[in-house]
Amino acid sequence: AAGDRRQEGVARRLLGVLHQRDGDLADARRELGRSVDLFRELGDDPELALSLRERGLTEVFGGSLRDAEWLLGEAESLTEQLGDARGRAWVRQHQAWVAFLSGDADLAETRLLTAAQEFDLLGDRFGRGWAAGLLAYVRYYQRRFEEAEALAVEVRRDATELGDPWAPAMMDSLIAGIRLWSSQFVEAEELSRRALSSFRQIGDKFGVVQALAPRMRALVALGRIHEAERGIEESLAMSDSFGDLSFPMMAAAGTAVHLGLGDRGLSISEQAVARSIAMGSDGSESRITHALALCQVDRADDALAELETVVDQTPYLWCVRALARAMTGDPTGSISDAEHVSTNPGSSYLDRVIADVAAGAAHLQLSALEAAVEHFDWARVAASEAGDVVAREFVDVARSALLSEAPRLDAGHVGDGWRVVAATLASVVGVAGEPVM
Repeated sequence: AAGDRRQEGVARRLLGVLHQRDGDLADARRELGRSVDLFRELGDDPELALSLRERGLTEVFGGSLRDAEWLLGEAESLTEQLGDARGRAWVRQHQAWVAFLSGDADLAETRLLTAAQEFDLLGDRFGRGWAAGLLAYVRYYQRRFEEAEALAVEVRRDATELGDPWAPAMMDSLIAGIRLWSSQFVEAEELSRRALSSFRQIGDKFGVVQALAPRMRALVALGRIHEAERGIEESLAMSDSFGDLSFPMMAAAGTAVHLGLGDRGLSISEQAVARSIAMGSDGSESRITHALALCQVDRADDALAELETVVDQTPYLWCVRALARAMTGDPTGSISDAEHVSTNPGSSYLDRVIADVAAGAAHLQLSALEAAVEHFDWARVAASEAGDVVAREFVDVARSALLSEAPRLDAGHVGDGWRVVAATLASVVGVAGEPVM
């Protein structure tokens, strides 16, 4: 009202940040864009660099990684010209988000280590905590779980001392994910529930989605199917708050295929892949989940075609490809992929369950009954030791279909998608090998 354009620029930047945290992407872009324009007109480079940085971060969470890289690149250039070491460190941290979400873990790590070093030199514990927290997530996705947890515990402790409620909740979500893949489902559910409560209290929608991811999968493993399905719906309902950011869709799709909801998983995973492409990510995990959903609707040939587009070789890729190859009558290829899973220390229990069921069916196609039974036994042990209710029932359904065993369990939790997989494997075995039914 007083015509102070500089203060208007600051105010619009703050409004934009608030809109971004509230999941209102359109208003966040509008306010931050106006802030950037005002500081350009005023020639105020320090404030312009800060507004560009926040505008870039909005695109990180809004799913336009190309725009984020461009905006943060300009902010980086300005901080270099101004000799603003603190601003440059924050830009590096935000650029690491871009690399991380793009699927380039090595570049994300390089940027984070640089940012952390710069924050250390400045004595900025808050900034260093943000860099270390994201590095913990990078380590998690590299399946370096011990390093990830050590970083998460350190970040959580420091953030609690500094009175930051966001970082502890984010680290609880991360540790919940680690507990999930080490089969500690009760603890994963408790940690993710605590994180979810914190994020809801502070009104952070991105945090809510982050906490829902491990929570939904833990609920599936514990057999709390209806709660997991409600989590899928909540994640999907919030997905439009993040533009093309694929993570909410990806988490929901992963939960759907874990449950065996073939048609539902296919629909959600298709959207996750589309968003990954739109945001500029390689979308490897979304593509593999899409391939697994295709297997669950008896389209294994299409699943193999989808997997051809995936660059990173991971246990998740190998187990799904082993399944698709077994379903299409390629027993040698299936067994080879399953062996990669069994010998890789980064394989999860669920990777091993899927791979061993596939290998069991593949050995039956080669009329190697003893080897087949051995793989089915390994799958049952992996699922039982983990305590995953749905995985145990899937193994039981597969054994019943392929080995004519009477089911040990009442398979009331496993979805139709897993039943389709078992039926297709049985059909292929009957055609490609000696009749075993």
